[in-house]
Amino acid sequence: MAGMLSGREALVLALTLWTALSINDILMLPGGLPLIAPGWLSSILLALVLARILQHLQNQPKALAIGFGILAVFTAGIGQAMFDIAVIMLAGPHVLPGGLSVPGFAIANTWEKALLQFRFSMIWNVIVFGFYVAALSLLNAQRRKLDAEMRALRYELNPHFLFNTLNSIAGLIEEGSAGRADRMVLSLSRFLKTTLSLNPLHDVPLAQEIALQRDYLEIERERFGDRMAFDIRLPAELETALVPNLILQPLIENAVKHGVARSTKRVTIVLEARQEGDHLLISVENDLPAGQMDRQPAGMGIGLRNIADRLQARFGSRWRFSSGPMDGDRYRAAITLPLRKA
Repeated sequence: MAGMLSGREALVLALTLWTALSINDILMLPGGLPLIAPGWLSSILLALVLARILQHLQNQPKALAIGFGILAVFTAGIGQAMFDIAVIMLAGPHVLPGGLSVPGFAIANTWEKALLQFRFSMIWNVIVFGFYVAALSLLNAQRRKLDAEMRALRYELNPHFLFNTLNSIAGLIEEGSAGRADRMVLSLSRFLKTTLSLNPLHDVPLAQEIALQRDYLEIERERFGDRMAFDIRLPAELETALVPNLILQPLIENAVKHGVARSTKRVTIVLEARQEGDHLLISVENDLPAGQMDRQPAGMGIGLRNIADRLQARFGSRWRFSSGPMDGDRYRAAITLPLRKA
């Protein structure tokens, strides 16, 4: 479910919390593992049930979600306390002969002692389950915020791309190339249908990402004709490498807009992927028009900032991005990210 921790992540959090809480009891109660293990296991199972309940409550009104959340925490705490006391009363005399008195594990041999232990156990379990639910809620809120930012960054691309492509179609119509304009409209329709159906939070194989960019380049080549050429270099072993979808779109758009559109000569765009150790490097190169050899073309900031923001949200500090003129009158933009394969 979008914006929520997965079941595996909730399990890891529960295992970490209750294992840490149980270490002290294990050290204080030599030979008492049979008393501790059932409570440890049942606590984790109840924690997973609470995580599942939180998933169902995320779309409910805030007041209702808080009310049911508190009720679920108290129910889990009471249930766990009853289970703990039952284990201590039934198994305690066998595991701890002689009634070894350890705080929290003294053998409750009367109903009065059992009731007292139940109260302490209930308060303790409600506090721990409450902490677990609060931690899950905080992590889920951060995940939803990150998901929303990723969606916003992804959909920021679409108007920018659409504006550039519609300009290309308008240019063809003005030139009287109706047939080519028709082909571009059909290609654009197919391209948008594919891109808008992608989940902005999912990674895609590099072969799929590059196939989309090839479609876009074909659209632009309809406009520029012989003035534009492109070369895609994708080794077979990197076709299954995972990348954020449409991460290359701003680079390809900039190569067309600032390389091809501003030049009167033939411009070649080179899209290349290669492996560097445990990282994937993807670069886009294009010829630069005369007069732009020593500076970054104006208007490239939005697309490049979008790439940086998406990579930062997705990979933290495990990425690099560089762009600028290079030797041979060409411009190069390169992305380096962790190499992961589907």
